[in-house]
Amino acid sequence: MLDLLNAMKQQLKEKRTRQGFNLVIAIAAISLVTQASVNALTYTSASLHSQANNRASTSSLSALEVFKEAYENRYTWDEQFPGYTAVVNFTQGQEKYQGRIQVKPDLSVVVSGINNESARQSIENQLQMLVVHRRSVPFEKVHKDSTFKFGNKDKNGAVEIIKANEPGSSFKVQERKIVQVNRQMGGQSFSVDTLDTEDTPEGYLATRYRTLFQQPQTKQVLAEEVSDDTYKKIGDYYLPVSQVIQHSEGGKQYKAEFNFSDLQLLSSRK
Repeated sequence: MLDLLNAMKQQLKEKRTRQGFNLVIAIAAISLVTQASVNALTYTSASLHSQANNRASTSSLSALEVFKEAYENRYTWDEQFPGYTAVVNFTQGQEKYQGRIQVKPDLSVVVSGINNESARQSIENQLQMLVVHRRSVPFEKVHKDSTFKFGNKDKNGAVEIIKANEPGSSFKVQERKIVQVNRQMGGQSFSVDTLDTEDTPEGYLATRYRTLFQQPQTKQVLAEEVSDDTYKKIGDYYLPVSQVIQHSEGGKQYKAEFNFSDLQLLSSRK
């Protein structure tokens, strides 16, 4: 998740300096909440380890445990991921580009065969965001100093998890899935709602999600983005085969499509 946030910070900066639409993508979420009270007990990562061997057979879990289960239920690529190559077709308005991409075993991204630098960077940035979601990082490494507590519960049963030591940061969890992310960065806040998911034996994938960018104090919506992602299993791994992004900002609508074909896993790690 730290890699994801760093990538998001970079794209939020780029958004202010380039024309067109924002290609920022974040992780999973669902619809906004109504108020209903649940326990407001606070737990830290350290407390999870002390409780692990003494948990009773009950559905009563701490806020950290609920969030950890959802975090570990995400679909990610394992340490043996070999990387892959594909043909990419990128469409934005009337502009169309075709090139090749390579995702290396270390999850770095290379885009080649596209002479338009702006288009090449758009493909590279967006693919990197998709790849960041597949990165497997142990929960204890990412959240070793984090403190969580329960917030509210909505009418659909999604439970709010507040990151108590980071103002403005919260999540929602439902059925072992992270279904909403709320963060604040500088003068802008954003909320990501997942609208649909795909379940796999190794975890869930967010396949449709909406991002709202807001002014933190007034909650005025500055921009809205909806992304539809499709995956296909190639060998032992689910790889992205398409992404369609609808972005609206300042009364204008933008659309971008990324289609990946001829997906081939690399035969060896390099």
